[in-house]
Amino acid sequence: MQHQCEWYETCLRGTQLDESHANADAQLTNGQRLQKAHRQHIEPYSKHLQFAVTLTVKKIATIRVNRFDNYGDEHFKFTAVLDDEKLDSLINYFTTLLRHQLYGNKAKHKNKQEWATPLVITAVEGKNTHKRTHLHLAVGNVPADKVANFQSIVESTWQRCDFAYRETCIKPITDSNGWLNYITKEVGYTDNDALDIVHSTIPPFIQNSICTESRLLAG
Repeated sequence: MQHQCEWYETCLRGTQLDESHANADAQLTNGQRLQKAHRQHIEPYSKHLQFAVTLTVKKIATIRVNRFDNYGDEHFKFTAVLDDEKLDSLINYFTTLLRHQLYGNKAKHKNKQEWATPLVITAVEGKNTHKRTHLHLAVGNVPADKVANFQSIVESTWQRCDFAYRETCIKPITDSNGWLNYITKEVGYTDNDALDIVHSTIPPFIQNSICTESRLLAG
């Protein structure tokens, strides 16, 4: 994820607790403090969010690949089991496809990359529980001409991924902070790494505006 300023350092200055909040924090468990910190880090992005997305992941997938890279149309299939590496690859592949579906070739132009990418805050649930692994995404910066068809865009894009399961849920966000709280509910409890900051994508112009606002508040 491209940063114009550090997620954990610069933007944190705008969310420092005052003394009364610090006293209240003393009553929290370590897990509750971690969850609260994660939520404070992503809260500034709430005003930019448009859609709540849930994508369910297969445990096992049959993968079809070309037998030769640059010749012929022969293919072979093999069975793959989901693991952390394949999950990371899945998230990267999906967000890359989604960026292209929303912005086309604009996403490749250096002078347009400042804005030609969706805001995607990613959380992964179910890795440490009995639930099927699934992704929760908080998505923003969707082009105006793509908003009406966003659900079908996400569904068709997701089905191009090897480990995509059929269950999806895509809805407009009516309560941004409520959705962000929901997707971080496992942090501090069943999975401290549920909020996947590494695979979240932040358009530089949004990151810059938030960091500028944080510096002004801190000053």
